[in-house]
Amino acid sequence: MTLAEAQRLAQRTADAVREAAQRALTDERCSGSAADWTIIEFAHIRALQDARRAEVERRAAEEKLGVSREHFVGARTRAEALRRVLEVRRSEMRVAERLTEHKEMDEVATLLRSRR
Repeated sequence: MTLAEAQRLAQRTADAVREAAQRALTDERCSGSAADWTIIEFAHIRALQDARRAEVERRAAEEKLGVSREHFVGARTRAEALRRVLEVRRSEMRVAERLTEHKEMDEVATLLRSRR
């Protein structure tokens, strides 16, 4: 799972927790028959169960997000290390190229001097 997917999943589950908690906190009781109260009570129990289920899903999504972040940080760290190694090697190549150029110029100067 990519980091972006994990972030979207974590956001969706957090939103679902908020919605489920809001439904669970809503008091729908009003005057009515016992059958109405029974239905309302069952609906409230269901809302509480949904809120608990949403919280479990949110925790799982947060865990996946944490794993994705760890993978992302690891990949970024490896990429940065490779960039640094590449920069050092490029620098070494430039120095070696300059040294070779200086050596060739010295040889040319020596040959020109010995001709005189």
